[in-house]
Amino acid sequence: MTQQKVRFVSLGCAKNLVDTEVMAAKLAAADWALTVDENDADAIVVNTCAFIDAAKEESTEALLELAVRKRSGQQLIVAGCLAQRFGEQLQALVPEIDGVIGTGAYAGIVELLEDVRAGERPVRLHLDAEPEHDFLPRLVTTPRATAYLKIAEGCDHPCTFCIIPQLRGRFRSRSEQSILKEAAALVDAGAKELILIAQDTSMWGRDRGIRRGGLAQLLERLHQIEQLQWIRLLYLYPATVDAELVDAIASLPKVCKYVDMPLQHTHPEILRKMLRPSNGDRYLEIIQDLRARISDLTVRSTFIVGFPGETQEHVDHLAAWIERAELDRAGFFEYSREDATPAAELAHQVPAKIKRRRLIRLREAQRHASQRARNRRVGRVTRVLVEEERRLRRTDAIRRQIGRPSAWFGRSMGEAPGVDGGIYFSGACAIGGFADVRLEWSGPFDYVGRAMQQPRTQATLRGLQES
Repeated sequence: MTQQKVRFVSLGCAKNLVDTEVMAAKLAAADWALTVDENDADAIVVNTCAFIDAAKEESTEALLELAVRKRSGQQLIVAGCLAQRFGEQLQALVPEIDGVIGTGAYAGIVELLEDVRAGERPVRLHLDAEPEHDFLPRLVTTPRATAYLKIAEGCDHPCTFCIIPQLRGRFRSRSEQSILKEAAALVDAGAKELILIAQDTSMWGRDRGIRRGGLAQLLERLHQIEQLQWIRLLYLYPATVDAELVDAIASLPKVCKYVDMPLQHTHPEILRKMLRPSNGDRYLEIIQDLRARISDLTVRSTFIVGFPGETQEHVDHLAAWIERAELDRAGFFEYSREDATPAAELAHQVPAKIKRRRLIRLREAQRHASQRARNRRVGRVTRVLVEEERRLRRTDAIRRQIGRPSAWFGRSMGEAPGVDGGIYFSGACAIGGFADVRLEWSGPFDYVGRAMQQPRTQATLRGLQES
């Protein structure tokens, strides 16, 4: 029998990417061959996102394009958040879809495809009570030295703008044993940086009875994995960051001095409507405390612009807060009105043109703070994880700074992949290794530097003499 081939299309966040990697590995273990050629695939699995309008549009467009091009005998499977949200409706709207598998059922991808091949049109949308499987095997698709490590599933926060609890279920921490087992496997396979992700990473363990210090305890255990070099935390929630976690970030050398804490807004009236904790003044106190206790800290956040009822006064408040906070980086997103969320029913929805205008203003306010943060790093030497060699366009400002058509590219502890830019540099190095780089120039997103020559040890000198 000819070996079946499958192609994956993964859209959306890093949590989706992990799910895709698990599905790909399970099919590979079941003797499916993976392919990037759509025409050569017997099945195409699209792992979709449905968090905001733009994500739904991207997922829908990808599905419709694949449905139009679908050849006879080819199977089209929809997975992920769009599948979880709309289920059987997708097959009614797009008859070319052969199977639907939701966010909690993807571990059964092999069985679903077997059912499709048997002539069924299955829809699997159940949510696992606990995400206890080890996410192994996994076919990691990120650069070899970096891997995401999903430590929990779902969310318990009642944010009025967010559909995630309906798509992913209640917050469910993976067990420490399950996480450590997967972490060790990823490191054995070559990962040097593990990026811990969840909808609220800092809440890990609380649903398992650990009231405080759970994530700090997990970091200490991960820190003991010998070949692991960096541990990065994404998506901390301001109300669940405890003193033990701050101490762990400060004291454990392998933990990146990097905090990604989505705040969404700073005006107390908007935060109350969002059902988000605290207020802008408290957020400033948290950030100031983090910086006081963690040296060389990079702070990133995200904000929603144009939430229902937001006025110019609220925007002015947020802009002034941004100028005071001096965040290293921030992302801004226009509010997306999502059906079945409380915010969708609120009065005074903000028109799209006004949201766009406010977005531009707030991005400009943050741009100056980000540039000041980058300028402060110029002249320093930083450790860089080397990801790849990149060709540079003739008109690229980075090429003018480097003075050559290609450069090494990597990230320091201060840059998370996909959102923060990185460091271009010249000099001797190896992909997947580390280089000490002196930062010589900063652009709007990236740095340019030069790898430092490694000092020659006595053993090195003896080796040169002997050769």
